[in-house]
Amino acid sequence: MLGTTSPHDLPLFADLTGGQIKEIFRAGEEVSVPAGWSLIGEMTPPDAAYLILSGTAIVREKGEQLAELGAGEIVGEVGLRQNRLRTATVTAKSRLQLLHLSRTEFDRLTREIPAFSRAIDQTIAERRGGS
Repeated sequence: MLGTTSPHDLPLFADLTGGQIKEIFRAGEEVSVPAGWSLIGEMTPPDAAYLILSGTAIVREKGEQLAELGAGEIVGEVGLRQNRLRTATVTAKSRLQLLHLSRTEFDRLTREIPAFSRAIDQTIAERRGGS
C-alpha cells in the first residue's frame, strides 16, 4: 500500500486513530492507473477524491503546472468539499496506486470522522495559501 510509510506518518492522517484510518481504507477502492492518465479534468463535475498510495501526479490549472503530488496526498477534495467544478487537471506522471473515494463515501467520511474533515479542510487551506 504505502511501502515503508505508515499512514500515521502522513499529515492527512496525523490526528486519526488506527480505526479511523482503517475505516477510510474500507470506504475506498484501490485502483492503479498508468503514467499519462488524467484522473481529474479541470471544470468537470466532482465525482470522487483520490488518495495517492504510490507514484507521482501533476496538478495543472489552465495548462500551468501548480504542483507535483506523491504518496499520502489527496486530490479531488476541493470539488467535493466545496461542491463546485474541478479547479485543476490531475494527471499521473508515473504509474499511480490510488485509493478511490466516491463522492458518497467521501461525504460520509467527512461527516462521521471530524478529524478527517479537519484534515481535508486544512489541506485545502494550505494549498490555497501555497499556490
